[in-house]
Amino acid sequence: MIPLRKNVYLIFCFGILLFTSCKKETVLSDENLAKFSESVNPDDIRHHIAVLANDSLKGRLPGTPEYDKAMAYVADRYKEFGITPLGNKEASTYYQALTLRNSVVNEEQSFMILNDTDSLHVGTDYFYLGNANKKVSEFSGELVIVGFGIQAPEYGFNDFEKLDVKGKIAIVFSGAPSSLPASERSYLGNTNTKITTLDNLGAAGVLFVITPGGRGNFNGIYESVSQQGMNSVLMPDGKALGRSDYGSHLKFGGFFNWFSLLKLSGLTSENWKDYIENGTALDQLSKTISLKGKIAATFKEFESANVVGLLEGGELKDEYIVHTAHLDHIGTGKPINGDSIYNGAHDNASGVSAMLEIARLYSKLPSKPKRSVIFAAVTAEEMGLLGSKYLALNPPIDQHKIIANVNTDMPTLIAPLLSVEPLGAEQSSIMEVVKRATKQLHLKIDQDHAPDEVRFVRSDNFSFVLEGIPALRMKYGLKTETSETGLDSIIKTFTEQHYHKPSDELNDMFDFDAAKTYVRLQFMNSYLINVSEEKPTWNEGSFFKKFKK
Repeated sequence: MIPLRKNVYLIFCFGILLFTSCKKETVLSDENLAKFSESVNPDDIRHHIAVLANDSLKGRLPGTPEYDKAMAYVADRYKEFGITPLGNKEASTYYQALTLRNSVVNEEQSFMILNDTDSLHVGTDYFYLGNANKKVSEFSGELVIVGFGIQAPEYGFNDFEKLDVKGKIAIVFSGAPSSLPASERSYLGNTNTKITTLDNLGAAGVLFVITPGGRGNFNGIYESVSQQGMNSVLMPDGKALGRSDYGSHLKFGGFFNWFSLLKLSGLTSENWKDYIENGTALDQLSKTISLKGKIAATFKEFESANVVGLLEGGELKDEYIVHTAHLDHIGTGKPINGDSIYNGAHDNASGVSAMLEIARLYSKLPSKPKRSVIFAAVTAEEMGLLGSKYLALNPPIDQHKIIANVNTDMPTLIAPLLSVEPLGAEQSSIMEVVKRATKQLHLKIDQDHAPDEVRFVRSDNFSFVLEGIPALRMKYGLKTETSETGLDSIIKTFTEQHYHKPSDELNDMFDFDAAKTYVRLQFMNSYLINVSEEKPTWNEGSFFKKFKK
């Protein structure tokens, strides 16, 4: 028999081990999770926004000293919260360095000729987007009108069913058929998707046409592109990815004026109307039209970085949830009411602030979460989701171990938060998690009130979706205390008056009690995904399941 003193000692040691083991594996109940999240301090959220949206940071444009200061602030908060560096696989820095490339077309050295005789006029008839991977491109080919340029037979829509575009220059209408579901419509109508489709079919070039009622306008896009150029991000193999990378066959992309097309093609507005309303095949050009041209561009490269940190998990620490929020905004620009600094307080200092507070909550948990959590303040979202694209394709851990992305982009914290629109959750099992979290916080779940804005595919979460990773982007619903849709006009007014304008500053428009609720909700969503026995899965009928690796 073991002596009593030793027995007591062993029991004591066993108790310590049991306590430690239990602490390591403790999972908070939904009720206790909600209570734990109450420690969010609205003043901390306000402080983060005050720093990141301060005039001194001049709109946080990537490649500037001011953006570097914003990165340093985020890195300091990670360090304060015990979030360890994960900028690279050696984990010696918070900064995942990357190179951005700006390409501006030199119009004096570029041209487009119609049928070997008539020169078309840049800025009036057409303009080029250039080629992110080639400074000089020359082309020639027959023009062919392909409608929306969508190949989606699963939805009964295929513009290429009886059309050969190999070696030809495709005229493609902007947008997508209204009959398609919103998120699918956005993906299929995206210029990058159409470029990939055309490249796979062997087309030589693409000219997009903004049709009547389409998003944007020819003159406005031309002014922006001619002055600011197009941006891309360089991958480790040296290839540039972005809005103007064209694959193996396409040599160029650009835009053609709708009215110039009508003038030279014989296409009529009635043909167009019949096409979009009834799916009637478009008549091809009444005569053969050939184009040839040259595109010369100037490249300018500059450095930026994603700010990436890690909170290590427990028993499943080799699986990861990635939190993203874009740190960049658009810098300085045209003065409005004497103010030229586009501070980006809502877009997206608020989202970064929310992510920082989520990181702090994770760091204060009474025990490790089951899985590890990566926090990434990403760069160059405003340039085309470039920072998140780089991170999703080149994560500092095994990409296949990422189980979900939780994105906080522009929550729009301008009123009490009573309902939410969990963009993307309806596509996967993540919706069940959202239902549990919103129940604890007494929030109503609304459907996407603006499906035509296709917000799920317009933020950094989509970079992960394209890699087959389920994602969640949480936005405000429209509920107020007196109406189920009372916020609709308020949000529209805010967007029209302040979105991407210098007036997006830290001011009385912010509701920091709502900010606290938003942080609690996104933390709870993340935690419930984290400790679940099962990893998130795409719903069987989800369009986005096709991207699963």
